[in-house]
Amino acid sequence: MMTDYSKLGLRVGLEIHQQLDSETKLFCRCPIKKSESFNQAIKRKFKPVAGELGDVDPAAIYEYMRNKNFVYSYDSESSCLVELDDDPPKDMNEKALRTALQACKMLNCRIIDELYVMRKTVIDGSSVSGFQRTLLVGMNGSVETEFGNVGIMTVCLEEDSAPAIKKEGDTVEYRLDRSLVPLIEIATAPDMHSPEHAKAAAEKIGLLLRSLDVVRGIGSIRQDVNVSIVGGARIEIKGFQELEKIPQLVQNEVSRQLSLIEIKGELKKRGVRSVAGNAKDVTDMFSKTKNSMIRKIITEKGRILAASLPRFSGLLKKECGHHTFGKELSSYAGAYGYGIMHSDEDLEKHQLAWEFSRIRETLGAGKDDLVLIVAGRDPANAIAAVIERAGQCVQGIPEETRVADGLGSKYTRPLPGTERMYPETDIQPIRITEKILQSIKTPKTLLEKREELKKLLSEEIAEQLVKSREFSLFERLSKEYKIDATIIATTLLFTIKDLKRRNLNVEKITESALKDVFMLLEAKKISKDSVPKALEMLCQGKTIADIARSLQVIAENELRKIIKEAVKSSSKEKESVLMGLVMKKVQGKADGSTVMRILREEMK
Repeated sequence: MMTDYSKLGLRVGLEIHQQLDSETKLFCRCPIKKSESFNQAIKRKFKPVAGELGDVDPAAIYEYMRNKNFVYSYDSESSCLVELDDDPPKDMNEKALRTALQACKMLNCRIIDELYVMRKTVIDGSSVSGFQRTLLVGMNGSVETEFGNVGIMTVCLEEDSAPAIKKEGDTVEYRLDRSLVPLIEIATAPDMHSPEHAKAAAEKIGLLLRSLDVVRGIGSIRQDVNVSIVGGARIEIKGFQELEKIPQLVQNEVSRQLSLIEIKGELKKRGVRSVAGNAKDVTDMFSKTKNSMIRKIITEKGRILAASLPRFSGLLKKECGHHTFGKELSSYAGAYGYGIMHSDEDLEKHQLAWEFSRIRETLGAGKDDLVLIVAGRDPANAIAAVIERAGQCVQGIPEETRVADGLGSKYTRPLPGTERMYPETDIQPIRITEKILQSIKTPKTLLEKREELKKLLSEEIAEQLVKSREFSLFERLSKEYKIDATIIATTLLFTIKDLKRRNLNVEKITESALKDVFMLLEAKKISKDSVPKALEMLCQGKTIADIARSLQVIAENELRKIIKEAVKSSSKEKESVLMGLVMKKVQGKADGSTVMRILREEMK
């Protein structure tokens, strides 16, 4: 059954984050490079502070309550005191700013004439300084899609966050060599009213961005997807990277919200008006438990807290998006590093039926009430979060930030507020003059280049090529060598990937090595059919001289002799069979078109 998204009032907005191709970070001169090892580390713990108007960001309060410790590993070549907030920021990376201005022009934005750098409070650990520098560059733009125009609310230039490399208990370790990379953030209006429209908009914006000097590859572009329906709430799903699967992500979020609306209605029918109560320590009831996980927690001096949810029995088995409502509630405990076990589960399977029966009696819970436990070193905040979220089911769906989890999502924190923004007083405002604007030239878009490519390549290959990270290399190679563009494209798109699937060392196929192979092809020293073999030999450590000797094109007079012999010995065979025999014998040292031409001449 098709879902009528217009009746549901679906609204989707996107925040697209694209790393820029830059030699240095945004506000210091540290090079952007992957460190092989780290020789220094610092530890930090963050606390929320009030903004200029006296309010504290709810997301910051939440992160503080999680009570995490953070370790930052770095080396002095790729990180400096600016990053640690022990030194004032340097002048902004000019190339990054010009790229952001190009993006604004391509997205038809009004460019701000005076740019102010702001600090955005970030205490989830992903910023070693506790804040992220950001500046609004453009606003009120638009992009056209096959489903209609999509408004561009803002284009910001900001510092990217540090990637986490290890999580252990309450401690998270980050690496700083990849933090503070210049990043463009594009926020659309919630103008998309179907899952397919969201995908089309993300694809169009992504293609426009890849026309600029941006980083390509896994993790270099990320989409935050904002979804809401009538009766639901605005939900931000962060960090989704699979463009093709955006429709399924949106569909699952719509399904999740519809399920939560149904649960609200069911609770109303059951007469539930509120959910209150405190958790009770029931550790003693598990002293003789047969459950190995609980036994281990008790051995390690952990505690088990229990609570009941009035008239919630049976609801946690209900499907809720891509998982059950039980998994949904569990993700709130998961934000603190815990999980839940509850009476809607198969307690006999977990060897906990006796313990839950005793807990039900102790809590005074009826047969229609749900009983749950959270176990661990300090589970108080985790079970409190679950109880609070269960209580919100009566009111409706809370606005929140979630993180992509497969094709669904799980809770991470409340939506941040405006309280987290405050001015960066160490950086002067940046004036964007008419002269600067006139100097900003926009390149041909990949959409325009795709149409040009269709004159040289098949439509399918042209489409794949412009979306691939190999496109820039294709442009360089096709300008330098006068050979069939299809050979270059298929080599980059398919041949190298095939060699990688065969577990060959494709790291040896450098740009320089590719140029050497195509130089041999251009000089007619090897045939186009031998290019895959040439690359295979590169993977095996062979030199270009080895390849030239081994795959040297057979002279036409020699080739004709081979073909004559094949025709003479197999005169009754079909042309296709003879062609196969000859190609097998020459082993790629002659082009198929040349072999076919001579074969037809000899068969007359």
